[in-house]
Amino acid sequence: MSEGGIVFTSQQTDENLTGANTRRVTFGDVDQIGPDDLAGRYLRQFWQPVMHSHDLEAGRALPLNILDEQFTIYRGESGKPFVISSRCPHRSAPMHAGWVQGDEIRCFYHGWKFAGDGTCTEQPAERPAFCERAGIKSYPTQEYIGLIFVFFGEGEPPEMPRYPAFDSKDVVVTYDTYKRPCSYYNNLENSGDFSHIAFTHSSLHGSWDESNQEPTIMAEESPWGVTMTNAFPDGRRIVYQFGMPNILHARVLPDDPNYDYREFLAIWVPIDDDNHIQFTLTSTPNVPGKIEGYLKRRAERFAGYDQDPVEIARKIVSGQMKYEDVDPKRVWLVVLQDNIVQTGVGRPSRRPPELLGRSDACVLRQRRVWLRELQKFADGKPLKQWRYDPAEVPVHSEFFTTKKN
Repeated sequence: MSEGGIVFTSQQTDENLTGANTRRVTFGDVDQIGPDDLAGRYLRQFWQPVMHSHDLEAGRALPLNILDEQFTIYRGESGKPFVISSRCPHRSAPMHAGWVQGDEIRCFYHGWKFAGDGTCTEQPAERPAFCERAGIKSYPTQEYIGLIFVFFGEGEPPEMPRYPAFDSKDVVVTYDTYKRPCSYYNNLENSGDFSHIAFTHSSLHGSWDESNQEPTIMAEESPWGVTMTNAFPDGRRIVYQFGMPNILHARVLPDDPNYDYREFLAIWVPIDDDNHIQFTLTSTPNVPGKIEGYLKRRAERFAGYDQDPVEIARKIVSGQMKYEDVDPKRVWLVVLQDNIVQTGVGRPSRRPPELLGRSDACVLRQRRVWLRELQKFADGKPLKQWRYDPAEVPVHSEFFTTKKN
């Protein structure tokens, strides 16, 4: 990269693009996630979380809006979750309005009944029945680490990744999930933007002074995605792991004075082109005498949040409010800070040209990996088989110049 930086636009293509008949994939494709869109079809090749396990009771059916599509999610009386098409194939009644019976669901309108695999099992008013012609689509579903994961792609799903730091009996996992009114990709590439921590999050415990400490930012492709490193002159290092296509494993800024960091797993799942949900898991060592205080302070902190970070961010971005007027005890501050910048920059496909510098090394690497894989996907070429192995992609964070007690 030159000293003056490089210009990156929504029309940027894979730097290795060849062939006269190749479908020209651009950076502007990454934020279009419908079932017929290129990035949408690519995201559907991976398991995606859609809901917290505790939000779906046995015998309950709910509407599910994810990846710019409508579905029905329900938990059978056995406790097993299922995801099926949103509407009955008979007269298009919403399936979530019906009754869960055993591990099957019956339509509220005319009583057609479906198994979790989409097979029609009853048509009460039809004599003779034609159940074999009335099935609906179902989707492979698994529960893991307190989340319900679904595979929305075609064919056999890949193996579900496992994250030992979040499924161990020696840790307590809490959930800091939120929705944000912007493209999922804005949040994705924010994960590799180390320099924003020193400015956007300068008020948070563990942040640093970018102008004085001058860390070096490095990015390298890994078996899982991109290894992203922030190296300080005093030898401290912060190493985050981005997992393709939309995951981050990191040790991020601490939210409690008794801990040096938060072990953090984030998965950014689009709701539609302009909204997404970040499923956030935080893993804390289950140390008797210490964990109780942490959980109590955490609950008290969240109990004090009575202001909406989305609405406050909207007012700040529109000029109706100043950031200096925010009461940090009444709003989830880190979410508000990221809401301001991520909603403010706009969708990748609609941004003006960006002038990127050395501090954007991780952002650039993420974009280039994404463009390369989307180009191969568009061309029908074999894709890289990403794999998560904590030994291959370790995380590390040192936010403090001296060790805290």
